[in-house]
Amino acid sequence: MSVLNAAKYAALFLSEAREHLAAIDEALLALEQGASAPRPDAMGAPLATAFRGVHTIKGMAGAMGYQAVEQLAHALETHAEPMRRAGHAPGAEALQRLFDGTELLRAAIDAVPSGQVEPTAAMRAFLQGSAPAPGPAVEAPAPEPVTPDPVTPDPGAPRTIRLDARRLDTLLDLVGELVITRDRLLRALEASEHPDRAVVRAAHDAARLVATLQDEVLQARMLPAAQVFDRFPRLVRDIARELGKEVHFTMAGRDLEIDRSLLDAIGEPIMHLLRNALDHGLEDAATRQAAGKPAAGVLTLRAARDRAALVIQVRDDGRGIDRDAVRQRALEHGLSGAASATLTDDALLPLVAHPGLSTARAVTALSGRGVGVDVVNTRVRALGGRLELATTAGEGTMFTMRLPLTLAIMRALLVQVGGATYAIPAAHVREVLEFTGASRGTGALTITVRDETIPLVALQQRFDDDPLAPAAAPVDGARHVAIVDVAGRRTALLVDALLAQQDIVVKPLETVRGARPWFSGATILGDGSPALIVDVSSVA
Repeated sequence: MSVLNAAKYAALFLSEAREHLAAIDEALLALEQGASAPRPDAMGAPLATAFRGVHTIKGMAGAMGYQAVEQLAHALETHAEPMRRAGHAPGAEALQRLFDGTELLRAAIDAVPSGQVEPTAAMRAFLQGSAPAPGPAVEAPAPEPVTPDPVTPDPGAPRTIRLDARRLDTLLDLVGELVITRDRLLRALEASEHPDRAVVRAAHDAARLVATLQDEVLQARMLPAAQVFDRFPRLVRDIARELGKEVHFTMAGRDLEIDRSLLDAIGEPIMHLLRNALDHGLEDAATRQAAGKPAAGVLTLRAARDRAALVIQVRDDGRGIDRDAVRQRALEHGLSGAASATLTDDALLPLVAHPGLSTARAVTALSGRGVGVDVVNTRVRALGGRLELATTAGEGTMFTMRLPLTLAIMRALLVQVGGATYAIPAAHVREVLEFTGASRGTGALTITVRDETIPLVALQQRFDDDPLAPAAAPVDGARHVAIVDVAGRRTALLVDALLAQQDIVVKPLETVRGARPWFSGATILGDGSPALIVDVSSVA
């Protein structure tokens, strides 16, 4: 096998093996929960699923020559075979050995890219251990062989192929360039005094095809949230056992389709929030019962869509954040935001997310260094999103990540502020109106729209002190307001002029030290000039 083919098949092996590991983890968790169920003898299906996954990995590893993976998979098969034949939930010790073996199998698979094909010391220790007997249940009679019916392929069933994700990224970049070129072409035709009708018709047909191609490429990048979510039940289970806590973990929105670039990026922030909830948020069983709560804490991971935003929430029903403790630590760090008499949730978040600030009494392997929420906040901001916090003493804490639905292409309202062009995500814009004047209530500017009082934000004032924003230019003519909606909160953004509404290709924007968080990205307009994308959640 050539080096090139070996690398290609190794990548395929890793992809498929990790999918099987996710299925094995799900099956083992079902076994653990089913051990105390009314009918523990009905655990044959999860056992069979886990066994099939291990067996498939063994065959794949054998074909590739990965000895450590093959030997571990064989040992796990040997351990699980008696349980599979019995068809009942294994005992706690036997089940823990399956969990341990699966974790070693995952480590062996992850070591494949580095060329590690021999078992490590920990793996050899597992291989040398004797397989414990199955759990306390009567051996079930062997099922009679059944001849399966011949399977006829369904011509209407969806067909899938494995594709290198970089090819989709390249396609998306090319489509983005096509979108920009399409807009330049249409503008050039509009500016022409006597355009050829055939050329105009062809240009509009091409524009329609580019739009369809754009939608198809974006849809091809969409994957279910389950591809990331399904790794967390095992993580929560292992950490809860390590901490000696009882936790009921639920997930919602696993079927929600998310852009692949976002899916790759949200795993780490979610992991930090879950670890934070398990270590800091949820109490142990004795403490919860003393407070009148159920012994098992509830931890929820949820994904949903809110207009143009992807919403990821991690919620626990634990003790809530101790505002006094946070204030004390913040004052020790010299943070001015802690001087407020009452720390609202909005004021609390920057303190909790400050690097190095932690209320933990000791540093552990899980937390205590004050980096978890800081990492989440930094990552969410880099993705053009916003982190929100809601906490109530004795009732629990919820972190919410609001992210754009895609990091690639979006519809935007182009506006002029201070002589420069900015892009406002169109999904947040409810309507645009001519500005006729504002009122000042208790210190804040407002406008009235159909008997509704809406806060007014002058974007020029927001941008004046930002080193990224161009210098202001004098305003000629009437100004306008764009009414935007973020998380149910309506705000009027005052701009100098409305320019156009069009699709833009989103480019990441590196964070500049000292810059205000008003912008979530940048784009190149049809005439080749750059424009900053306004982060509506920050300015509103």
